[in-house]
Amino acid sequence: MNVLLGIFVSLHLLCWAITLGAWAVAVKTRKPSPAIAHAAGGALVFGILAMIVAMSLGPISGSGHLFYTIKLLFALITTGAAFVAKSRQEETPTLVWYAIPAAIVANVFVGVFQLGM
Repeated sequence: MNVLLGIFVSLHLLCWAITLGAWAVAVKTRKPSPAIAHAAGGALVFGILAMIVAMSLGPISGSGHLFYTIKLLFALITTGAAFVAKSRQEETPTLVWYAIPAAIVANVFVGVFQLGM
């Protein structure tokens, strides 16, 4: 199960990297690629799968549901903003446009520094 967890976490981070990279490419024109929304959706799905596997392994010392809740919240914000940007294209509001990288960075920091555990 630890191998499966590692695979899901790796795919989750790879999807975040693709989302952030596709956003960085489109930042000048503010015309988002569909890859932003698809990679954000993939990161959300792989994150949920990783959470299910991690919780099924049993309690880890000091881990709580707050960690997973915070990460899920940022993943939902990113995915929602990415799909709004995909549908509105150049007319994407500034708050939605910049919420995408901000929520990605926050999600990764929560995961790396294990905030909420």
